[in-house]
Amino acid sequence: MRHISPILIALAIGFSNSLAGEQTLFSGKNLKAWEFPERAWYINDSGEMACRMTKVKDRKGRERTRGMGYIWSKKQYSDFVLTLSYKLSEGANSGVFYRTDKTNPVQGGFEVQLMDNEGFQKTHGKKEGKKLNGSFYDAKAPSSDPSKPAGQWNDFKLTCNGSNIRIAINGVEVINVDVDDWDTAGKNPDGTANKFKTALKDLPRNGYIGMQNHGQYVWFKNVKIKPL
Repeated sequence: MRHISPILIALAIGFSNSLAGEQTLFSGKNLKAWEFPERAWYINDSGEMACRMTKVKDRKGRERTRGMGYIWSKKQYSDFVLTLSYKLSEGANSGVFYRTDKTNPVQGGFEVQLMDNEGFQKTHGKKEGKKLNGSFYDAKAPSSDPSKPAGQWNDFKLTCNGSNIRIAINGVEVINVDVDDWDTAGKNPDGTANKFKTALKDLPRNGYIGMQNHGQYVWFKNVKIKPL
């Protein structure tokens, strides 16, 4: 009988346990786990989730690209680990929403800002840290920006466990917060203002996962979630 090393058995068990309960939300094959306006989001030839863009003219007659909004998970999630890869075009502004009321994403949930900091600020001016890439949006600035330049893929990890929220980009943790510290509407623990009409600690601890197109090209792939 072939002898199998106890070490290999232990490693196999550990690997199996690490994947237990993990669900694929997008693998490049279909968008069955998602809801979005008809024809707004699609899978491109590279198997990436992308938003269909249109050309419009602004009030001054200048041609602009315009995205088609949000794409939402069909299911709601409370405590989980969400992993994905994202790629931004130059100057892009996007976001990952979580524990969110999809009918009111601006006030009814949380967002991780995804942004090409350098490119966006060149055209829109300098932004506060709490609105830059990897931020706990409008509530806390990331500790660093380990993202890759526009046009390259970044690995993203979001962990929600009770009141604790952690965000990591390319393996570097940039946010680790306790939502219960946000006990006043419109105000962050450091005294700065935020957009929220409800104290963050009082927002629901469950909701939808969403990706945002804010008018620039952005791509997602390998979207997985593991409920805790």
